[in-house]
Amino acid sequence: MDKDFWCDFVAGWLGGCAGLVVGHPLDTIKVRQQTLRKVSVLGGITNTFRYEGVRGFYKGMGFPLLATGTLNALFFGVYANTLRLISPGKDKPTYAQIFVSGCAGGLAQLVVACPVDLVKIKMQMQMGVAEGKWGKTIGHAYAGPMSCLKDLYRKGGIRGCYAGLGSMVVRDVPSFGSYMVLYDSMIASISGSEKNANTGVLIFCGGMAGVLSWASILPLDVVKSRLQADNPTNPQYKGTVDCLIKSYKADGLSVFGRGFTMMSVRAFPTNGAIFLGYVTSLNVMKQVTVGGEQADMVVT
Repeated sequence: MDKDFWCDFVAGWLGGCAGLVVGHPLDTIKVRQQTLRKVSVLGGITNTFRYEGVRGFYKGMGFPLLATGTLNALFFGVYANTLRLISPGKDKPTYAQIFVSGCAGGLAQLVVACPVDLVKIKMQMQMGVAEGKWGKTIGHAYAGPMSCLKDLYRKGGIRGCYAGLGSMVVRDVPSFGSYMVLYDSMIASISGSEKNANTGVLIFCGGMAGVLSWASILPLDVVKSRLQADNPTNPQYKGTVDCLIKSYKADGLSVFGRGFTMMSVRAFPTNGAIFLGYVTSLNVMKQVTVGGEQADMVVT
C-alpha cells in the first residue's frame, strides 16, 4: 500500500463536506416529495419557506455535516485503495476494476451512511405546527439529531439505527460502482485524463455522474426514504418488499419517480462540488507528501 494512502480518506472528507453544504436544501425537498403525498417542487419549496423559513431547508443537516466527512472518506479511501490493490502497476485500470472498486467503497460507506441518512430523514420530516399543511402528521418530535439517534437506539437497539439498511445496500453498492465508471469515462472523453481536466470539466463530469447514477436508482431511493420516515413504534411497512407493494397500490407506478426533478437539480451541483473538493485537496496533499511532484489523481 502506498505510504500516502491516507490522502484519499482526508480528501474524501473535504469533498463530502463541500457537497453537503451545496446539496442539503434540495435534498430536504426531495425527501418530502418522496414521503408525503403529491408535493410539487414549487409547492415543497414554498411551503417550507412559508412555514419554516430558511432554516427549514437545513433541517437534519447537523448530524450529516459531522458524519459526511467520515462517509465520503470511507468511500473514496476504500475505492482508491481497492483500485490500487486490484490493478497494481496499471496506468489505466479497466472499467470493470473501477466498477468493483466503486462497489467496495459504496459498501464501506454504509456503516456511517445508514444511521446518518435515517436521522437526517427523521429530522427533515419534522414540520412542527405546519404538519397539517402538508397533509400528514408525523406524530413525534426530536430536540436534535443526537436526541433522535438515542430514541431510535432506545426503541430498537443497533438494528433500529440501521432501519432501511437492506434497501440501501441494493441501492448504493451497484450505484457507486456505476458512479465512478460514468465519471471516469466522461473525464476520458473530454480531457483524456483527470490530470488534464480543468475545474469546469471536474464539476461537469462529477455532476453528470451523480445525476445519471441517481436516476438509475430513484425507485429504490423512494422506498428507502419511506422506510426510514416510518414510525418505528407503529410502522406502516414491514420491509422493503412490503413498502414497494403498498406504495404502488396507494399511489401507482408514478410514485417511484417522485423527487426526480429535485434529485437532478441537487445531484449535479452536489456531486460537482464533491469531486472538485476531492480532486483539488488530493492534489494539494499528494504534492506536499511527494515533495512537489505531480500527484496521481483519483483513478489514474
